Amino acid sequence: MFDAVLLFREALYGALVIGLACSVLGVYVVLRRIVFVGAALAELSSAGIALALWLAGRGWMLGLATHPIALALILTIAGVLFFGAGGGRGKIPPDATIGVTYAVAAAMGIILISKAKTGEAHDIFLQGNILGITRADTMVLIAVAVPVLVVHALFYKEFLFVSFDRETARTLGYRVNFWNLLLYLTLGLVIAFAMQFAGVMLVFNFLVLPAVTGLLISRSMTGTFFWSILSALLAALIGFSLSVPFDLPSGPAIIAVSGALAALAFLVRLAQRR
Repeated sequence: MFDAVLLFREALYGALVIGLACSVLGVYVVLRRIVFVGAALAELSSAGIALALWLAGRGWMLGLATHPIALALILTIAGVLFFGAGGGRGKIPPDATIGVTYAVAAAMGIILISKAKTGEAHDIFLQGNILGITRADTMVLIAVAVPVLVVHALFYKEFLFVSFDRETARTLGYRVNFWNLLLYLTLGLVIAFAMQFAGVMLVFNFLVLPAVTGLLISRSMTGTFFWSILSALLAALIGFSLSVPFDLPSGPAIIAVSGALAALAFLVRLAQRR
């Protein structure tokens, strides 16, 4: 079993990096109640990947077949700018705008990928291809994740203040729109790169379930981040380690472990209340 996991160790490293980055950002996603913004950005990124594969399949811009991240990043950043600037204000509620974006991006992605001439592109589009991660891919993920995590470590207080007491922050001279946009940009950047390898389901899982686990167990923000990160890393390690020797799809196996950890955290919360 251990030897089988070592055979795909680069894939495991990649899953751990994705889980680490997403679990940190996921705390803001859950607490700010922008879970569906994360989902919409993930779908926009997947639509970018689908568009790249479709264009490559038609003989246009063939380089996109091996580097679909370019279009994924463009569409994701466009969504970031739209949501971060407060798109959807006015007669249409913001959650409706997010829902429309999610639905349209998901539909267009499925339509484009169904016409892509890239073999098993449909499965890759939905579930990602974690087992295909190479050392070079892992280094790319690290190169994206480390600066994002450094930014969040350096400006931890600003992100929290602006997220949870916006009016007071504005009164004290904080540039609320700037910090909001920076949060969305870091979120979009991580999602765009993670989507290429992990797929919609796993990225969305890492953005939500670890943060929920942390919030259930801890009563402080520091503890919430700690437990969110720990649960994401444990889910990636355990789920991946079980998926390889037992021939299970890696993404769903990791998600199943994340769900089990969240359920365990819920039981711990009930025990604390009693």
